[in-house]
Amino acid sequence: MNSHSIDILWRYAPQLIDGFLATIELSCYAISFAFVLGSLCGIALSRHLRVPFLAPILSTYIFVVRGVPFFVQLLMAYFVIPDLFGIDISPFCAAALALILCLAGYIAEIVRAGINSIPRGQWEACYVLGYTKRQALRFVIVPQMLANVWPALSNEITSGVLTSSVVSHIGVLELTKVGSNIIAREMNPMLIYSAIAGLYLLLTTTLIFASRMIERRLRYDHGE
Repeated sequence: MNSHSIDILWRYAPQLIDGFLATIELSCYAISFAFVLGSLCGIALSRHLRVPFLAPILSTYIFVVRGVPFFVQLLMAYFVIPDLFGIDISPFCAAALALILCLAGYIAEIVRAGINSIPRGQWEACYVLGYTKRQALRFVIVPQMLANVWPALSNEITSGVLTSSVVSHIGVLELTKVGSNIIAREMNPMLIYSAIAGLYLLLTTTLIFASRMIERRLRYDHGE
């Protein structure tokens, strides 16, 4: 790396850091809300806790989300929904909404499958001990389910963070968009894209490390 490259990185480091922080903020919103929404949908669709009047609606939602490319969902969140409801929505909010709905659909399927994989005898044992369905879910089923499906969940979360780079197409000033703007001025794509890749790698490495710690904790709690 020559002095000119170092000078460019030093000059644009604050902008890259701002874009990196925007990516982290967007990812935190998306992961937090998607995890809650996806878990609730997965529980409502599971075999033992199925909500009859909600199941067809949730199944349709998940089918659509998993069958339509995220980029199309992003464009619909930014252009179609505001026009349909007559509201103004910022690029950041549209990106967060699209990411939440998309990620939640995949999480819902993982949670549903995880709950359904718990043997029926576990539920029956809970009822014998006097647990309600809610208590059985909270204290017995969910801990076992999380231990089983956490690798899949963590993989989906990491993929969601990487997918956030697509939101640059609607003008969200996250890491990829900031990098594109710098490249348009400096005409040095190799340097800037390498810096962007390094920052994404730092973020995903942190997520993977935290995920493995959580997985070990879940396994330890269940004596595995």
